[in-house]
Amino acid sequence: MHTIQSDPDPQRAAEPHPAPSAAISRSGLTVIGVYLLIMALIIISAWTLITQDWVRQQRIQEIELTSLARAQNEHVSHTFNQANSALNEMAALLAFSTADARQQVRRLHEQATEHMLRTPQLRLFAAYNAAGVELISVRQRGSARKLNLPPPSLAYWRQNSDSRTFIHPPSVDTSGHWFIPIEQGARDAQGQVLGSVFTLLATEDFSDFFRETQLTPQDRFSLLSLNGQLLLHFPAEANDAPPDFASLLIQASRDRNAVSFETTYQFGDSRHIGVFRLLRDLPLIAVVSRPTDVARAGFLAMKQRLVWGVTALSILLALLAWRIHADARRHEQARTVLGRLNANLEARVGRRTAELEQSNRELIAFSYSISHDLRAPLRAINGFAHALKEDYGDKFDAQGRDYLDRIYRASVRMGELIDELLSLANVSRAPLTIRKVDLSTMAQEIIDDLRISSPGREVIFDAQPEMHAEGDEALLRNALSNLLHNAWKFTRAKRPATISLTAQEEGEFLRFTLSDNGIGFDMAHAKRLFQPFQQLHVNQGFGGTGIGLASVRRIIERHGGSIWAEANTDEGARFIFLLPLRAKVIRRRKK
Repeated sequence: MHTIQSDPDPQRAAEPHPAPSAAISRSGLTVIGVYLLIMALIIISAWTLITQDWVRQQRIQEIELTSLARAQNEHVSHTFNQANSALNEMAALLAFSTADARQQVRRLHEQATEHMLRTPQLRLFAAYNAAGVELISVRQRGSARKLNLPPPSLAYWRQNSDSRTFIHPPSVDTSGHWFIPIEQGARDAQGQVLGSVFTLLATEDFSDFFRETQLTPQDRFSLLSLNGQLLLHFPAEANDAPPDFASLLIQASRDRNAVSFETTYQFGDSRHIGVFRLLRDLPLIAVVSRPTDVARAGFLAMKQRLVWGVTALSILLALLAWRIHADARRHEQARTVLGRLNANLEARVGRRTAELEQSNRELIAFSYSISHDLRAPLRAINGFAHALKEDYGDKFDAQGRDYLDRIYRASVRMGELIDELLSLANVSRAPLTIRKVDLSTMAQEIIDDLRISSPGREVIFDAQPEMHAEGDEALLRNALSNLLHNAWKFTRAKRPATISLTAQEEGEFLRFTLSDNGIGFDMAHAKRLFQPFQQLHVNQGFGGTGIGLASVRRIIERHGGSIWAEANTDEGARFIFLLPLRAKVIRRRKK
């Protein structure tokens, strides 16, 4: 149950507020701390992403280069195996003893032609006897005549009985085409060297295949011997300075024991990442390399985007932090100013409350004076006027007795006005006790009492059921009783009289409408309706003191509502009042 009362301590001082500089300093440190924490998380996340992308890019480059090296390995191995197969057949034919030398040369020539038709990469076949004399030299049609074929390595075959294939350094023809000379020794059944056979393997096939399979235009392919001698590389450029592959292979053999490995080295004007892969069954090593700036381009681009993103985000967060700090500082300053204003306002409210309480005490004293000091002489006037009329009434003429009656009635009227004035003062001063009130039942009870007091009246009363409001039950009954008494009084000339009470929700308020079909009033005088001691129907036999509607207005306004009236002369009146759906009561009655 809620009640309203005055502030128990109107002179209390305003609550202390923290010093603005200290509060602003704390808010600034908080904003800076949060900003640094967020930036640390962002930097850690960015660094994690960069590290993960670096590992991912390295893995991608390793997979790409290894796959490319494997493809080149397979292609070179297949081509060299075709060349070796052809040389083995030619060497077997050369080692086959026959009495007819011309027939042997013819068969060698036919075999060489057949191999060049089956394998276009083999551009030349040559055969030499044990004395180093050329037996045949068959070139593919369209090949240049001058191929710089090296002399046969008969001494090498005699010293290395286990070796069967010898790969010579690359040579170039007059057209600028590069070839790899491959030599195979021919031995009889006792292992004696009977001669050797040559073929020239065109490197164009390797370069064409590499161009088709390379993943970036900057990728390079190199072919090495087991001792690190560079046999060929492409694309070949004028400013190329091939690395010391022999040292790289020595380093790899010292550190690794694998078929393939990856390392970084200087190739020409740039650093390269290279994958070295040993060819199966051949004394060759295939190398696929890529410039490090190309290999890391994706990583560097992502890193740059992340750096720019983190930089932009840090700037935005810095601006946001500065904005938040500025807003916090402005709010803190505003709160400080508001605190001072509140302190001044509370002091002024305290003074006004004290003045109001003083006025209330004076009003109570005035009410007490009216109730006691004025009633005593009023009772004396009333009593003596009554005694004078009874004891000496026969000595007065008609006019004198009329004067005595007027004195008597005026004293009674003055007593009634004093009672109404005290009632109005109590309405403004009494504390509110808030509860849920059933206005439908309350209105019906008031009408039932009026029917008992005026049994001859024919009045139709209609009240909407279940009309509830939050408020002080006694004061709401007082207000509703005054309104219904007015409606009952001003409909006495109607047969039948009709009175209705309805309610509906209107926003945060309940709108109540009390209508009747009485004599109504002129709206030009509506402003006087709720003023104390103002009556619109004076001298028309309706009576009243003019306090009832003033009390109704004070009761409704004390509940946070409002009231007004609408009417036309001889067409009835409507009194509309609003009450909050939820009573706006804050403080409780002082115990």
